[in-house]
Amino acid sequence: MSDSKNSKQGANASKKKAAPTQVKTTKPELNVAQAKKGEVKKVDAKKKAASNPLDGLLWLVSLVLIAAAIGGNYYYTQYLMVDESSFARLGRVALVIVVILAGLGVTLFTTKGKRLLAFGRDSYTELRKVVWPTRNEAMQTTVIVFIAVCVVSLFLYLCDLVFLQIVRVITL
Repeated sequence: MSDSKNSKQGANASKKKAAPTQVKTTKPELNVAQAKKGEVKKVDAKKKAASNPLDGLLWLVSLVLIAAAIGGNYYYTQYLMVDESSFARLGRVALVIVVILAGLGVTLFTTKGKRLLAFGRDSYTELRKVVWPTRNEAMQTTVIVFIAVCVVSLFLYLCDLVFLQIVRVITL
């Protein structure tokens, strides 16, 4: 009986040992396959970002808006303006600013614009993590910098006077 129990335990042990090795071999294969799929997705995303035809159209619209604002303002002031009141000038300047801002706003919908917005959000998040100095610390630091600038400027002034006297002695 002990032989049959040992043989059964040995068979069970070999099955138990075999099962984990199969799992170990399949998991890395799945991870490699998943990693390859992830890499393919990243590459595809980069290709899509670089080859997006809508980006080119958005850049073109943006450039046309900005050029129209600048060119229209120049043309109006050079050739059409006879007498402009301050209210009309304010309206013209406001229109130029709005059109330029619209042109710049269109660029935010491009791939680079979206990356710029993401960078801005990340920067704001990091800025909120900064531990700002207290008013007292800021005042003390300002005073120290002011005194250091005064001392260095006095030293440079004295060096200038000394070198001026040396040059006078040599040239005379």
